Amino acid sequence: MTNQTMQDQDQISEESCEWRGAHPALWIAIFGILIAFAWEMLQLPFYQSGGLSPAEAARRCGLASFGDAGIMVAAYLGASVGSGKTPWLVDWPISRFVVFLGIGLAITAMVEVLAVGADWGWSYSAIMPLVPGTKIGLVPIVMWVAVPTATLWLARRLGTGPR
Repeated sequence: MTNQTMQDQDQISEESCEWRGAHPALWIAIFGILIAFAWEMLQLPFYQSGGLSPAEAARRCGLASFGDAGIMVAAYLGASVGSGKTPWLVDWPISRFVVFLGIGLAITAMVEVLAVGADWGWSYSAIMPLVPGTKIGLVPIVMWVAVPTATLWLARRLGTGPR
């Protein structure tokens, strides 16, 4: 096969990229839970653990991961409003991605404000950096850029196949 033929096939596959498989929200939920769980476990030093056993820490991180995935699905669906029939992940327009991140960051910031120090919530450890001018931890904000971006990338990769 010549180099030109391979380039032509790559161009055709790029142009004919379409969504195959389950709804993106399903893949976002699945990958979101898995990636968020890893992040939640790694960020434990930034929160007061109060001597939790490893099993209790894993349980709490698991519950938080379900919440994180729920936020990701809600943000994806919110960013999908008015996008047409094709899931926007196929073309990944920056405007939809920015809306997705914005929705997630807004929800995350609200949850952090409500939960930090509440009886049902959590507390930051002394090493948690704060977003300047707020009482919101920087780690959950960074999480809401890194984890959802990786989640969308994996969901897109699975839904459209290798590119």
